[in-house]
Amino acid sequence: MSRPVSDRTPVPLLLGGPAGAPPGGGALLGLRSLLQGTSKPKEPASCLLKEKERKAALPAATVPGPGLETAGPADAPSGAVVGGLTSRDTPSPVDPDTVEVLMTFEPDPADLALSSIPGHETFDPRRHRFSEEELKPQPIMKKARKIQVPEEQKDEKYWSRRYKNNEAAKRSRDARRLKENQISVRAAFLEKENALLRQEVVAVRQELSHYRAVLSRYQAQHGAL
Repeated sequence: MSRPVSDRTPVPLLLGGPAGAPPGGGALLGLRSLLQGTSKPKEPASCLLKEKERKAALPAATVPGPGLETAGPADAPSGAVVGGLTSRDTPSPVDPDTVEVLMTFEPDPADLALSSIPGHETFDPRRHRFSEEELKPQPIMKKARKIQVPEEQKDEKYWSRRYKNNEAAKRSRDARRLKENQISVRAAFLEKENALLRQEVVAVRQELSHYRAVLSRYQAQHGAL
């Protein structure tokens, strides 16, 4: 004959404990682990070794010491390298010869023709540069007194030497005139460029004065930066 349902008592679930433990010991251990919380599993030794190798491979500046924190971009001094980047972008130096002033300069084609060597590239006053030696003033040379040669001494050798001398003098005059024309065209370009640069300097100085006034008012209200 079966017992009433109310008389049935639940059979306790016994958890298996380690070998040699008393009956019910596994249940007590399971209950204790639930009350205290599950313990964190230990990391394998290989994981700890890899973590130490990773820290050793990092630069000394990135590994914080005891009680120290790594400096972030806000804590880094001006110009310091943080994470491979500088905290303040510093513009790279600019070569003055590569700077071009936006201006229109249209010299006379006849002047350019007189400033260019025939059969060569047209003279460009924007790019051509003269050396200091070329721009030195030339002394005024006095012409040598002509020596009259008697007609009976004007032989073939005399006429050959005179022809060569005349050709050399002509080449020298042409070269000097060519350089003078080039300097004139170049000077005209520089005069116009200089006037434009002076206007830009005036505008930049006015803008700088404005920013300095704004900075002074800000520091008067909030203190020095």
